[in-house]
Amino acid sequence: MSSAKFKISPRVAMPADPTGKSLSQREFVSSAALVQSQAGSRPPKPIRLNLDLDPDLHRQLKMRAVETGVTIAQIVRGLIVRELG
Repeated sequence: MSSAKFKISPRVAMPADPTGKSLSQREFVSSAALVQSQAGSRPPKPIRLNLDLDPDLHRQLKMRAVETGVTIAQIVRGLIVRELG
């Protein structure tokens, strides 16, 4: 098996839109969040986020969720909104 198959070049050019014009970083990110099948009157589909946590930190987070009667996802969403909002 050749390792070249999985090589990623260090500098990847920004993709172009259908007219051939290069997209800005903001345009690229915003278009990545909404695929063509979601266009129209439907609300945008939520984006799934995966991350790795230290087992002790996960245990603490799970205990907080149980104590407060909410899910881990609700706690994390709240923290993100508080940080960015």
